Amino acid sequence: MFAHIRFTHSSLFARFLSIVLIGALGLGLPALWTTSASAATCAQSYTVQAGDNLYRIGLKYVLAWPRLAEANNLANPRLIFPGQVLCIPAANATPAATVSPAITSTPLPTAQPTAAAQPTQAPGTVPSITILGVTPGVSVTIQTANFPAHKTFDVRMGLNGTSGVNGTLVTKQDSGTGGSFTATYNIPAALKNERVIAIRLESASGYFSFGWFANRGS
Repeated sequence: MFAHIRFTHSSLFARFLSIVLIGALGLGLPALWTTSASAATCAQSYTVQAGDNLYRIGLKYVLAWPRLAEANNLANPRLIFPGQVLCIPAANATPAATVSPAITSTPLPTAQPTAAAQPTQAPGTVPSITILGVTPGVSVTIQTANFPAHKTFDVRMGLNGTSGVNGTLVTKQDSGTGGSFTATYNIPAALKNERVIAIRLESASGYFSFGWFANRGS
C-alpha cells in the first residue's frame, strides 16, 4: 500500500507522519506509557499489570505508595496503565513495620531546628495500628503495636488518600506504658458519610502511624 505513495512536498510528508503517530496513540500501545524518572535513583523497574495500583506495588517492594509516585513524577498517583514501566527506588534504611494490608507506617523525617537528636526507633519497634471494628458513621476501634511509652498522640481522621495528614483532630491519646493498647474514637461529623476514612496517630516528637477503614458500603 505504502509503496505507491509519493510525497511532492515536505509538508505532505510531515502530515503523513502525524497521521501514523496519532493512529499509534489511538491503539494505546503499551510501549508509549513510560515513566520519566532518573535511572540513577531506580534500584529496579516494574511493568504495570492489569489491576495494579501504587499501593499494591508498594507492598510488593516494601515501599510507601507516595514514594513510588514521587520517584516516577506521577501527577495523579491513581492513574497508571498496564504496560507502563515504573521506577522502583531503593528501599529506606529504616525497617518497615509488619502490618495488615490496610495499614502503612513510615518514620517521620522531620528536621529539628536545634542540634537535639531525633528519637530513634530500634528495628521492629515502628508504631503500627490495626482496625478492630467500625460502627458506620459513629466510631472506629483500633489496636496499636510498638508505640513508645509516655507520649501524647494527636488522633486525626481525614479523607481517603490523605493518610490523615492535617485531618480533623478527634482527640489526644496518651500511650501510657507503651507497646499495645486498644481505643475507640468517634468519627467526626464531617466524615460520617464518607465510604473510606483515613486515621492517623502522630506525636510532636516524631512518631506516627496511619491506616484507613471502610465506613460505608458501596
